[in-house]
Amino acid sequence: MTEPQLDPEQYPPIDPREPVPDDPGELLPDTPDTLPPAPAEPLPGDDDPPPDMGVPEPA
Repeated sequence: MTEPQLDPEQYPPIDPREPVPDDPGELLPDTPDTLPPAPAEPLPGDDDPPPDMGVPEPA
């Protein structure tokens, strides 16, 4: 796989010693201020198989 060659004027190299800025910058105009609520996950019922607890260790 080939790495793309980025223009250093437009994409300056990242210095790992530099702290991450607190302000991520301007978001896209259609970005909502808050996320929608997460969908409810179904609870296990009586007919559901038990969760996989992994392989038991030998005694």
